[in-house]
Amino acid sequence: MDKPVITRNQADRIWAFEWRKKNPSKLLEFHVKHTFSSSKCLQSLSLDELARCLYVGYEVEEEFEQGEWVVVTFELHTTIYGKTKKITDVKKSCSVGDDIYFELDGKGAVYQNEIRHATESEIAGEEKSRMDKKINEIWIGLSDYERNGLYKKLVRGDY
Repeated sequence: MDKPVITRNQADRIWAFEWRKKNPSKLLEFHVKHTFSSSKCLQSLSLDELARCLYVGYEVEEEFEQGEWVVVTFELHTTIYGKTKKITDVKKSCSVGDDIYFELDGKGAVYQNEIRHATESEIAGEEKSRMDKKINEIWIGLSDYERNGLYKKLVRGDY
């Protein structure tokens, strides 16, 4: 049986109930009788999902913040699919079922289920790629005389 994936708020609320450690059935009973009127974040869980959380365990959804590196995993984002991007902004969403969306490098927006955290090697590769691009832009902007002088300095090592 698969562990359900729940939000950080839902996980915190489940642990907040003292009787969880003593008797999970009390929490289930409370869920059926009261539909968690005091815990709105748990209202979206079905009885089955809550039972699996209590008896099988659960996984907490990944959370993303501005400035983090992510990889786009949603294939319909054809221009950025599989690419490493930086979250430049987090905004409230009007979409049903999604609380927030993320702007990537100021271009394009994705939802939480469309990205994953980038690995260290993916981040290093993207940072190198961005640095190479900046160096190329600088190099192209130099005159032949400036390029020649810079090249000689770099070769001789007096920089």
